[in-house]
Amino acid sequence: MKFRIAAVQFRINRNSIEKNLKKMEGFLKNASGKADVIVFPECFLTGGLSMEECLKNADSKGRLRKAFQNLALKYNIDIVAGSIIEEKNQEFFNACYYVESSGKLLGRYKKINLWLSERGKLSPGSQACVFNTKFGRAGLALCWDLMFPELFLKMRKKGVEIVYCPSLWFSGKKFPAHKRHNQNAAYEYVNSLCKARALENNFILVYANAVGKVNLSDGSQDECIGRTQIIAPIRMVLGKLGDKEEMLIEEIDTEILKEAEKAYGLGLNFKDKN
Repeated sequence: MKFRIAAVQFRINRNSIEKNLKKMEGFLKNASGKADVIVFPECFLTGGLSMEECLKNADSKGRLRKAFQNLALKYNIDIVAGSIIEEKNQEFFNACYYVESSGKLLGRYKKINLWLSERGKLSPGSQACVFNTKFGRAGLALCWDLMFPELFLKMRKKGVEIVYCPSLWFSGKKFPAHKRHNQNAAYEYVNSLCKARALENNFILVYANAVGKVNLSDGSQDECIGRTQIIAPIRMVLGKLGDKEEMLIEEIDTEILKEAEKAYGLGLNFKDKN
């Protein structure tokens, strides 16, 4: 199946959820009629805030989810709404939604593999999220999940064809190990992991990262590295951005997955191990 995906490399406004919502709508307006699915980065509404401020602004009544549903309907486009901090029964989760162009919520994923600053403040999810869309079987992951192949293997076993991975990956140039050994480590991690997860599981990966400053748990700041990209087996990098705010639009054809399976027979190897 052929369809078009827009991956937004979003520069987060550090002071206002409402300004970020307004910017989101600008990208939706631009993508409407040009793409079938649009993907935003992790925490793209609140990523400029400290974790404590994010928790204070947690969505406990579904206001932001309803806003995403209304926007999907208004602009007739499926939305992977990055992620928001969601509160339920006094627990906080980093949650990602997939909203169909009809406004229907098709997928909701709670981040399983939490980053350092999220641990102890957010609760991890426990379930891989795979669901049917008009464009095939889709799955959701978030940022640091990329480091853990077992999540993606679970999605493969559920028949996933395309995985959407919103991210808030920053440079880490202030980390002592990065300073000592390789200040470009973050870029190499992202590029390597995106390819590895897509190729080892034979699915298409859409990775949407932010750009601009983010606040760290120690009160300092860092820069998100961008490198938004779409990876497909055999064809490899369908499109990739640098470190500027912009939107990547690419046509996807899921038939490449059948061709890759025929060429490499990954499914046979997985069956042998089960």
